[in-house]
Amino acid sequence: MKILLITDRTDAAIGLRLAGVETALARNKADAEKEFDRALSDGSIAILLITSGIEKMCKEKADAVRQAGKPLISTVPDSDKASGISNAITDYIANAIGIKID
Repeated sequence: MKILLITDRTDAAIGLRLAGVETALARNKADAEKEFDRALSDGSIAILLITSGIEKMCKEKADAVRQAGKPLISTVPDSDKASGISNAITDYIANAIGIKID
């Protein structure tokens, strides 16, 4: 069973690739939908990770995968400061380990 990340951000692809996660970089909606289709047709992918930007591009497709239940799909925050998720993660880490991260 494999994990696949579909992302529109190079930094997310590099970071997860270093952790051993297969990644697919999609710069536009057509690329993202093609990668979704590839992931769904590959029976060995058990977990599909998508970044916030990909979820915005392909909300309908992501919701359909969630309804189907296979593969398990999860949205991971990316480094986009506009999403506000980045600050929440920074606050969570600061609270957990007691170190402020700038």
